[in-house]
Amino acid sequence: MIRKLSYLILLLLICNACFNLNKLSLYDLSNQYTGTLFTSHNTAAVNDGDNVTVYVPIKMVDFISKMDDSTGRSYVKIRVSTQLFSSYESKDVIDSSSVLFIDSTMSFLDTSLRLNIAYPSEGLFILKTSIVDLNRIDDVNSYLFLRNAGDGSRNDFLLSSADGEILYRNYVAEEDDLSLSFQGDEDKLIVRHYKRDFPLALPPFIEDSDNSFNIKPDSVFILELRDGRTENLHLVEEGFYHVQIDTNNQRGFTIFRFPEGFPNVSTPEQMLGPMRYITTKKEYEEIQQSSDLKLAIDNYWLQNAGNPTRARSMIQKYYGRVAEANNYFSSYHEGWKTDRGLIFIIYGPPRVVYRGDGIEEWLYGEKGNSNSMRFRFVKIDNPYTENDYNLIKSPSYKEKWYNIVNTWRR
Repeated sequence: MIRKLSYLILLLLICNACFNLNKLSLYDLSNQYTGTLFTSHNTAAVNDGDNVTVYVPIKMVDFISKMDDSTGRSYVKIRVSTQLFSSYESKDVIDSSSVLFIDSTMSFLDTSLRLNIAYPSEGLFILKTSIVDLNRIDDVNSYLFLRNAGDGSRNDFLLSSADGEILYRNYVAEEDDLSLSFQGDEDKLIVRHYKRDFPLALPPFIEDSDNSFNIKPDSVFILELRDGRTENLHLVEEGFYHVQIDTNNQRGFTIFRFPEGFPNVSTPEQMLGPMRYITTKKEYEEIQQSSDLKLAIDNYWLQNAGNPTRARSMIQKYYGRVAEANNYFSSYHEGWKTDRGLIFIIYGPPRVVYRGDGIEEWLYGEKGNSNSMRFRFVKIDNPYTENDYNLIKSPSYKEKWYNIVNTWRR
C-alpha cells in the first residue's frame, strides 16, 4: 500500500511538473538573442473583431528538403502553430491554431502562412508562434504582445509596402513606398511625428536622473483612408510616427524611421556613438572633435587591439553586436541606446533568459555561481512600443562592469 501510494505521489509530481512547463515564464528564451536559429521569425498580427489574424513569413531557403521514397520527389514540410496566453505566468492556452505546409515543387519561392485565433475578451495577451521544420525536427519560436481593446491599438493596423506586401518590421527607410491599413470605419488617421535625440543608456550602477518624455509632437498631419487603407506613404524625416484614430488616448501604431542603413552600422558617425560605452569622456571627445572621424576611430581600435588583424576582429565583433541590439531591442529609439542593448553589446548574448509579466531576467555564467552576473529589466508601459525595458540598477555591478569594459580596451 505504501509503495502504491509512493508511485501515485511520484506520478502526480511528474504530471504537475509537465503541466507547469506550459507557463511561458519557465522557458529559457535565450535563443531569441543568439542569432543561431535556422530561420528568422517575424510575425505580423492584425485584429478583426474578436479574432486576430496572424501572418508568418516563410523563407524557403532556410528549410531542409527530403526525398519521398514513394514518389522520388523532394519536399519541404513545415508546421506553423500559434498559442494565445493571457500572460507569461498563465498555464492555460486560451486558443490555438496550426497549419501544415508541404511544398514538393521545390521552387524555393518565399511565401507566408495565415492563421486565425479568437480573443476571449478585451485586454493584453501573449501570442506564441512556432515554426517547425519537420524534416529536421527543429523549431523556432517568437512571442508577441497583442492588445484587443477596440481603441485603435497597434494590432488594429497593418503596415505593408505600396504593392501590398506585408512588412514584418516596424522600422522603414526613406525610400520605402508604404501603405497602412486600419481595421475600422474611420476615414482618416492622425499622425504625430517625434524627432528626438535620446540619450545613451547609462552604466548598470548609475541611476537615470530623468526618464520623462515630452509627449508634444514636433509635427502633426492627417492621412486619408480609402477602403481602410492609405495611399502611398513616404516617411522622409527621421524619428518616429505615432498613428492614431483618436488623440484622447495614447494608443496607436508606431512606425520608426531610424538613420540610413539601420539596423547595421555603416558610417563613421554611426560608429562613434556606441564607442561611448567603452571610452573615457576625454577619449570620446577627442575622437568626436577630430578633423578625420574615420581615421580617429580606426586609430582608437588599433591602439587598443595592438595590431590590424585583431583590430578588425574587435570592430566586427563590437559593431556586429550593435546591429543585433538594433534588431532585438529597438523601441522608440535605436536598440543600441537601450539598457538591454548596452548589456548585450558589452557582455554579449545572455546564457539564460526568463521573461515574466513585466520583467525580463538575464543570466551570464552558471546558476548558483557567485561570479555569475544577473540583470533584471522591468517592462515600461509605453504607448509607442511593447519593447521598452529598463534595467534595475545596482552599485554591486560597478567592479565587474569596469572589468568587462577593460577587456574591450586591451
